Amino acid sequence: MSKRICKLISCVLVATFFMSFCAVSAFAAENNYDLNGDGKVSIADVTALQLRISGDNGNWNDTYEKRADINGDGKVNINDVTALQNYLMNQSGNSNSNSNGGSSNDAGAVNSFLIKLPSDKVDSNYKGKVYKLTDKERDYIEKIVMGEFGTSYAGSVFIAQCIRDALVYGYCKNPMDLRKSSANGGMGYDGYNPNVNANAKNAVAYVFDNGGNAVQHRMLVMCTDEYYNAFPGNWHSTQNYITKYENVMFFDYWF
Repeated sequence: MSKRICKLISCVLVATFFMSFCAVSAFAAENNYDLNGDGKVSIADVTALQLRISGDNGNWNDTYEKRADINGDGKVNINDVTALQNYLMNQSGNSNSNSNGGSSNDAGAVNSFLIKLPSDKVDSNYKGKVYKLTDKERDYIEKIVMGEFGTSYAGSVFIAQCIRDALVYGYCKNPMDLRKSSANGGMGYDGYNPNVNANAKNAVAYVFDNGGNAVQHRMLVMCTDEYYNAFPGNWHSTQNYITKYENVMFFDYWF
C-alpha cells in the first residue's frame, strides 16, 4: 500500500472519529439538559428549572442539580433559564417574530405551570396557548411587563399570562391597545418601563412563545394588596380571586 493511500485512509479515520466524537458530545450535552428526567429535552425542563429557582424542589434531585448549570458559570440562577430557553428556541428554529401576529393556538403549548395553586383554585380545563407576536407587539408588551412586575421573574410571568389571557379570550383585541381603558378596548395597564430586563423578556417568551403559565387558571386583572385593603368594596373585590404573588393579587372575571 502506498504512503499516499495510507495517509488518505488515516485522514478519513481521523475525520470520522472527530465527527463521531462531536455527535456523541452533542448527544451527551442534550441529555444533560433533560432536567426533569423524562427522557427528552423540552420546555418542561425550563419549567422544572424555574420551579427549582423559585424554591419548589418537589420533583428535583441531585442528578438534575448537576445538570442545571446550563451556561457553565458555576451557579444555578435565572441566567440558566435564559440559556435553556435560547437552546430550545434555536433547536426548534422558532422565531421571536411573526409578520401576521395575533394568532393563538394549542400547537407548541407546553401547559406547564410555574406556581402550584391550591386544589380548590385549579381549573383543570385551563390550558396555556401560544400567541404569536410581531416585533412591535413584543417590544410593547415587554415594556408593560417590566413596568408592572419586572423586579421578579415569576411576577413577570404572572403579568404576561394576564396579558395573554386577555388577548386569547378576546377582552383585548389588539396588543397595542393594552394600556387603553376597558371602555376603549384595552385593559388599563398603568405600568410601562422602556428599560426592559431579562425577567420581562424571558417571561414574555415563556408565556407567548411556549404557551407557559404562572398558574393553572385564567387570570385577567390584578391589583396590589395595599390598594385592595385601602378601598373596601373596590371593583377587584367583586371579581374571582385566584392567588397572590408577593404583594400583587390576581383575579379572573366571573363567567
